[in-house]
Amino acid sequence: MKKKDIKKNLKKLSKKKTKKSKSSSIFTLTIVIIIALIVGCFYLYDIFFAKDIDEPSSLQEISSTEHVHEKGIIYDKFQIRFLELGNGSTGDSTYIKAGDIDILIDAGSEKNSAIVIEEAINNYCNDGKLEYVITTHADSDHISGMSGIKTKSKNYKGEDVERTGILYYYDIDTLIDFSITEKTTQTKKDYDDALTYAISKGTKHYTAGDCFNNVGEAKSHYSLSNDDDISFDILYNKYYFELDSGHDENNYSVCTMFNFNDNHFLLTGDLEQKGEQALADYYDGSTAEKTLPHVKLFKAGHHGSKTSSNDCLLSKITPEICCVCCCAGGSEYTNVSNNTFPTQEFIDRIKVYTDSVYVTSQIDEEKSREQNEVVFKPLNGTITVSCNGTDIGLSFTNSDKKLKDSDWFNEDVYLIDGKICSGKNKNDFYTKDIENAIKTKRRTW
Repeated sequence: MKKKDIKKNLKKLSKKKTKKSKSSSIFTLTIVIIIALIVGCFYLYDIFFAKDIDEPSSLQEISSTEHVHEKGIIYDKFQIRFLELGNGSTGDSTYIKAGDIDILIDAGSEKNSAIVIEEAINNYCNDGKLEYVITTHADSDHISGMSGIKTKSKNYKGEDVERTGILYYYDIDTLIDFSITEKTTQTKKDYDDALTYAISKGTKHYTAGDCFNNVGEAKSHYSLSNDDDISFDILYNKYYFELDSGHDENNYSVCTMFNFNDNHFLLTGDLEQKGEQALADYYDGSTAEKTLPHVKLFKAGHHGSKTSSNDCLLSKITPEICCVCCCAGGSEYTNVSNNTFPTQEFIDRIKVYTDSVYVTSQIDEEKSREQNEVVFKPLNGTITVSCNGTDIGLSFTNSDKKLKDSDWFNEDVYLIDGKICSGKNKNDFYTKDIENAIKTKRRTW
C-alpha cells in the first residue's frame, strides 16, 4: 500500500473514533441528567408532601400533634357518654348509643346510681331495651346500680319489680361480664340475684372469657350496624382465665374496643399495671389481629389512679382524648393529695400523649366541710364523645375546659405532710387558717 493511502486510512479511522467518542459522551451526559432530574423530583416531593404523612419519630412528636375535636357537637350515629352519677363516690357508668342500639357498661358506685343512670338513658332510649350490658368487674363502684335499691318499684313498662336496678328496669338482650371474681360481698350477691332475674326474662349471659374464645353463641366481635362499620370487640385479658396472684379485683376487668371505620375507642374498666402489661404483651404487633390501633379515646384506667394508664399500654394506643370517671380530689381512698384521683402520676404519664383530658366530677371542699359529708359538684359533668365515621365531637353538661386548664387543677391547696385532710373518708379539708398547713398547687402539668 502506498504511503499516501495509509495516511488517508488513518485519517478516516481517527474521524470515526472521534464521532464514537462524542456519541458516548452525549449518551453518558443524558443518563446523568435524567438521574439528576429523578433525584430532584424525589427531593422536592419529600419537602412538600412526604413530611405530612411520616409516622411520628418520637413520643415528643406524638404529644405535640394537634387534633381537631369539635366542641359542643354531638354526632347522631355514635355516642359514648361518661355519666356523672349524682354522688361524691368514684364509680363508672358509660352509656353508648350506636344508631338504635343501646349499650351500658357498668352502673355506678351506689345503689341509688341506678335511678340517675335510668333517667339519663331514657332521654335517648325509646324502647326500654338495652341490646348489650357489660359489667367489667365485681367491685361495688361498678356493679351497685345493676341491682339497685330493694324497694317496690316499676320497670320501664310500668310492671312491678322488687328492685330499682338496671337489670330489673330494662329488657336486656345480651349481658357480658367478668369471668373471675373473688368477691363475696352483699353487693355481689345482689348482683347475682339481679343477673338471675334478667336471665329469667330472656337475657343471654356470657362471660368475657367465653366471648374472647367464641364459646358457643358467645362472640368476640359484635356488629352494631348493617355494614359492620360500627362494632365492638372483647379484647384479651389473661385474667379472664387465671387468678391474679395479688387478688386485685381490678385486673379481672372486661376490656372492650369500640370501632367506627378507622376510629377506635378503648375502655379497660379498672385494669391495673399487671393487667395492662399482659394486654400489651399479647397485642405485640406480630399479626393484624394482635395489634392495638391508635385510639381516638381512652377511658382512663381505674379512675386516673397511680397504678393504671401505664406507658406499656399508652405507647401502643397513643390516645387523642382521655376521659376520667371520678370525683376529683375526694378522700374516699386516700387523703394524700397527689394520690387522690386523678393522681399526679397518671397526669405525668398521659400528658406525653395528649392534653385533651376530661373529668366528670370534683369534690366541693367548702361545702363538704360545712355540711360534714361528701358533697360533689361537676367538673366537666357528663362527657359525650361522638363520631360520624370521620370527625370527633365533644360535649359536656358543665365546663368544656381541659383538666390542665380547670380551676380544680390550678388552684392552691393547703396540705399537712402532703395530706388534704385528716384521714380517708374525711371532709375536714385543710385551709389557710389551719396551723402548719402549707400552700401548694394541686397539680402540675
